[in-house]
Amino acid sequence: MLKPQAHDQGPNVATRTIKPAKEMKLRRRVYKGISNPWHAAAWDLMMTRNSKLGVRDEAARHGVPGCAGQTLDVRYPDRLGRPTDGQHIMFRTRCGAGQRFLFHVLHCFSLRCGAHGYAQGMGPIAATLLCYFEPGRACASLVRLHDAHSLHTAFSPRFPGLLEAIYVQERIAELMMPETYDISGIAQLRLRDTFLLEERDAFVAAAVAIAWVHRDQITSAMASFETALSILSSFFVPEDEGALLTWIGGMLGDKKLRSSMLKWKTDWKALVGSGKGGAALL
Repeated sequence: MLKPQAHDQGPNVATRTIKPAKEMKLRRRVYKGISNPWHAAAWDLMMTRNSKLGVRDEAARHGVPGCAGQTLDVRYPDRLGRPTDGQHIMFRTRCGAGQRFLFHVLHCFSLRCGAHGYAQGMGPIAATLLCYFEPGRACASLVRLHDAHSLHTAFSPRFPGLLEAIYVQERIAELMMPETYDISGIAQLRLRDTFLLEERDAFVAAAVAIAWVHRDQITSAMASFETALSILSSFFVPEDEGALLTWIGGMLGDKKLRSSMLKWKTDWKALVGSGKGGAALL
C-alpha cells in the first residue's frame, strides 16, 4: 500500500506516500491493526499527511503560542546540552539508554515550545514514539502532534482541548445512549493508530465505546453513582480488541455524526466565549 516518496542521504526510505485509490483500504487496515514492523512507516505517513508537514518543512505555523513560525526540524542534537513510561522494558533501567532518550526528547521539545514546555502526560506519548523512531525523529513527531494535531490544547492551562472533547463526548452519549447520559458525565497502541488517522475524535469515540460496553451495568436499577464511577474509571481491558475498534470505526465513519461533532465543537467554542462552558457540562 505504501510507496517510497523520498530517501535520506543513503539508500533508506525517509518518507512514504499512498495512492488516493487506497484511502479506504488504509482506513480498514488501521482499524484491523497495523502490523508491528510497519508501525513506524504508517505512523510517519499519517502524521506527515494529516499535518501537511514534512520532517524538514519550515512552514510549521499553526498559531500555537510560543511555537508559531518555528521549523519542524527541532535541531535535536544541538539542544541536548542546553540547560533547562516506566513499564516498557526499554525504559525500566534507571539512567539507561531508554530513559536518557526519553529525557532528551522531552527536554528538546520543551525548549522548542517554551509557552507550554513539558507537561505531565507527554511522557507516555514520547515513550511510545521512541519505541518506533530514533530520538531525533521521535522529537520531530512529537512536535508534529503538538502543532498540527492541536495536541497542545490538551496540555494548555485549564485544558481547553480536553474540555471540548468531554463536551462532544457528552453530546454523542446523549444522542446514542440517552439512558446512560444522566449518570455518566484499550488497546492503547491500536487506539493510537486510529488517533493518527482520525485525530482527537478517536479518543472521544473510545470513551463513548467504553460507556457503551458498560451501559447495562451503569444503568441498572441496582447501580449507584459510586458504582458507575468505579466501573467507568477502572482499568478497561476489552474482550475483543477487533470488535471494539470496528465499533469505533463504524461510529467515526458515520458522516452525519462527524458533521454533528464539528457543529458541537463550534457550539462549545461559542459557549466558552460567552462564559457558559462550565454550565454546559454534566
